[in-house]
Amino acid sequence: MAGSGSTPQPPTQASAVRPGSGVRLATLALLATALVGLWQAWGLERWALDGPGPGLWPMIVASVCVGLAVIVLIWPGRDGATEDGDTETIDAAELGRTRSTFGLYCLALVVLAIGSAFAGFVLTAFAVSILLVRFAEGRSWLSALIYGAAASVIGLVCFAWLLRVDLPTGPIERAFLSLVR
Repeated sequence: MAGSGSTPQPPTQASAVRPGSGVRLATLALLATALVGLWQAWGLERWALDGPGPGLWPMIVASVCVGLAVIVLIWPGRDGATEDGDTETIDAAELGRTRSTFGLYCLALVVLAIGSAFAGFVLTAFAVSILLVRFAEGRSWLSALIYGAAASVIGLVCFAWLLRVDLPTGPIERAFLSLVR
């Protein structure tokens, strides 16, 4: 109290940290990054006579990120149980599963980069989808196989045939493209 003559007390930890401040900072960082991406994509050609240009996809992604960042900035949602950095509430088993899942996603990126150079798009997309759906997400083998097949076929049809994107080629891609082109 300013005029009572008592010495001011230091703020307690509960009053020093504002709820939601971490969400707001992360959202502002996403918004700044997305705006830079949008600015960079703006100068690229979005459409040409022969189809989509190199700037179409970056423009779409950056616009979606800007929109989502603005939404989360306005309505950040409820505070989480560990919003104040209280990581002691996470048990060791859950922390181990989280680290394992993160490791599998990192492995999937390596498989995606190396596999596409040697096996082509379809086999690599199929393998990465199975790796992520079965092992990282813990779904059944049937779900992983169906998802992997659907993701690789939809990717091949949409990108290689409809959008005419040059995907890494393997025997499956060459056979498919010889049928449709």
